Amino acid sequence: MAPRRNLFQGLFLILVIMGGSPGPGLRSPRVSPPASNESEPSLAHWVFLTPERRNAAGGVEGGLPAQDSRVRDHSRHDLTHVRAEETRAALQRLGVRIRTESRWLNALSVEADSSTVQVIAHLPGVEAVRPVRTAAAPPARPTFVDGQRLPRSGTQTTGSLSLSQELDELGVLFAREAGLTGTGIRVGILGTAVRLDHGALRNVEILATRDFVAGDDAVTPEVGEALEEAGPGTAALAIIAGDLPERDRGPAFGSSYALARVEEVSSARRVEEDLWVAGLEWLESLGVRVVVSLVGFREFDDFAYGLEWFDGDQIPATLAADEAARRGVLVVVPVGNGGPGGQTLVAPADGDSVISVGASDAAGRPAGFSARGPTSDGRRKPEILAPGVGLVTAGVAAPDDTVAVDGTEFAGALIGGIAALFAEAHPERGPLSIAEALISSARSRPDGVASNGPGVPDVASAIFFPDGLRALPLQEVTPAGTVTSLVPRFFWDAPTVDLRALPVVFRLQAAEDSAFSEVVVRDSVVGAFARRPAAPLPPRRRLFWRVEAETTQGVRRRTETQGPIEVPSWVTLLVLNDPAGVTIEETRPTLEWDAFDVPAPAGPLAFELQVLSDRDQEPIQSFPDLRETSFRIPDPLPFNLPLRWRVIATAPVGGADTVTSAGPFVITSRSRPPVTILFQNYPNPFPREDLGRSVTRIWFDLSTPGEVTLEVFDLRGRRIRRLIPASGCAPITLESGLYGRDEVDLNECTLLHWDGKDDQGREVPRGVYLLRLRARDVEEIRRMVYWP
Repeated sequence: MAPRRNLFQGLFLILVIMGGSPGPGLRSPRVSPPASNESEPSLAHWVFLTPERRNAAGGVEGGLPAQDSRVRDHSRHDLTHVRAEETRAALQRLGVRIRTESRWLNALSVEADSSTVQVIAHLPGVEAVRPVRTAAAPPARPTFVDGQRLPRSGTQTTGSLSLSQELDELGVLFAREAGLTGTGIRVGILGTAVRLDHGALRNVEILATRDFVAGDDAVTPEVGEALEEAGPGTAALAIIAGDLPERDRGPAFGSSYALARVEEVSSARRVEEDLWVAGLEWLESLGVRVVVSLVGFREFDDFAYGLEWFDGDQIPATLAADEAARRGVLVVVPVGNGGPGGQTLVAPADGDSVISVGASDAAGRPAGFSARGPTSDGRRKPEILAPGVGLVTAGVAAPDDTVAVDGTEFAGALIGGIAALFAEAHPERGPLSIAEALISSARSRPDGVASNGPGVPDVASAIFFPDGLRALPLQEVTPAGTVTSLVPRFFWDAPTVDLRALPVVFRLQAAEDSAFSEVVVRDSVVGAFARRPAAPLPPRRRLFWRVEAETTQGVRRRTETQGPIEVPSWVTLLVLNDPAGVTIEETRPTLEWDAFDVPAPAGPLAFELQVLSDRDQEPIQSFPDLRETSFRIPDPLPFNLPLRWRVIATAPVGGADTVTSAGPFVITSRSRPPVTILFQNYPNPFPREDLGRSVTRIWFDLSTPGEVTLEVFDLRGRRIRRLIPASGCAPITLESGLYGRDEVDLNECTLLHWDGKDDQGREVPRGVYLLRLRARDVEEIRRMVYWP
């Protein structure tokens, strides 16, 4: 994030960008010259006053304390006004009209010609002067791709949404079932005129109104103004609290509303930030908890805010919005309608203490016209989405008129409404706490509306779980992520659960993919924040896990996906488990294994031990229902037959794991084997880089001494390689015994391996080959697969 600047440094930067040439010292020049195309004899200017002192807490003396500990410290903008009255008097003596005063920015907005501005700049207590920027007139019909301004009124669309669909998507219907309507919460709207005689607004409680454009207390269109002046304001108020026929009422119909008109819609109007700032300060003075802005600022007729301005610390409207948050007011602002390109947001959406809102389409994705961030200091914008395409609401053509509108300002109106519901449910929470609860609910929606970008919130989820639902780290796991228990204890936490949500069912889920397309573990518990699964975790799996909560109303909330975790085999064989194979002389060996200790009711594990023929994998002896992890074979096993052994572990609640020895074992006598036999080569197929073996080893036993030949043939019967005797060697006679176990050749003429080459040293093609042993009257053949 860019380093924060004090107010004067921000103003100094404004002067430089506007074309001023700083002289020696920070205070010269203090006047930013008007743009060349300004021809009015008197223009609006900001007159920023010199900060004299702060209170002991670093804030405005007599001001409200911050309502949320996580709100950024903006006390550098809490400027006192010890010279405001004398400056005001001096301005009046000059005949200057004071438009508005911002206590938060410690500035006055005045109308003065260029010569008077020079005099004002040298008045005692004046820090700097710069023009109030005037927005360019909007096009005759609103456009959503101009990259400059918000549309000035709704557009007629097809495929419109009924308000019940929007409210259902936002979780309002569940909140309403819990008795929440926004009652007791004051909501302010910064925008256009409003047609208060519209039938949809007949039951809306209006707390106060003020027209900062005309300077009176009426927000209805002035005499001679077109009804379109009231289009956006009427539509937005009806979306939040209106009551249209055959539709659900707006989400916060129980709230009271203060309306501030700060802009004109017609092409003759002047939209200025000083009116917006003044309107925001007025709304805060009335004790509103939520302010919905229908206005955004980016490009004006004589000036455009470049991307470098959007760091949350420079634009006056943004500073005022963040100051409102410090004073306990949640400011909901549209991100703008200049999308879909990046960094098209409008101010004050760049603020760090506001909720900037984008418009979502029917699929819950950002609408094409919805502007995007990030801010110039890299913060993602918008933070949240809401339905903003085809919203059916009040029109201004007649007292019962309805229209369908598009726009991020109308999406913001919906968010303002659900924020009021949250504030009613949790009146002790400050603006950033409300914002974080709504944003978090969008990230954890089980219906998948939220993605890696901004999502649509679920206000019922936010109300019932205001501090979210989070998974806690597993304790029974190694640093590498392998579980040390088949029924590990999973933990999660919901720091605050609203009493209206109880009882809450928590469901544990585990799957082999992070999208949870196939859930392999399901378990649940009521009202607890820890759970051991009822069945052991499936063996040899890589699992992701999460917890989903469901309230008594059916509102669901999820933790973020955790993992992956590795689940090993339930059983580890401890003897006769060499991949290369082993020979033993004991005909009744003791077989041992290790297994996870699984507590009841998921355990303990029961075992079945099997001894198999390595040739056909069929059991030749089985011993079921074992409870110990060591067993001595009761009956002698056959000599000179390649064998394997396996353990089948089963849990009483279901689930099993089968583990077979990695290589064969053979029972034989090293001095005088009973039969002549050729064993299967190992590995097969070969080579096996995973075993570090580029050749295959060959075993055979000789019961009687004699001449031996060992050869490799292809499937056509052509000899490929002579191993015993090797090519060029005389016939070989061997004594009775075991050959190949030590994995070394007897000599250069007696080879007990094959490397996939023929007698000329050339590599053979991949495929199946035959290995033939001849010894006296015995001939044995085995198939080998060479697959480099």
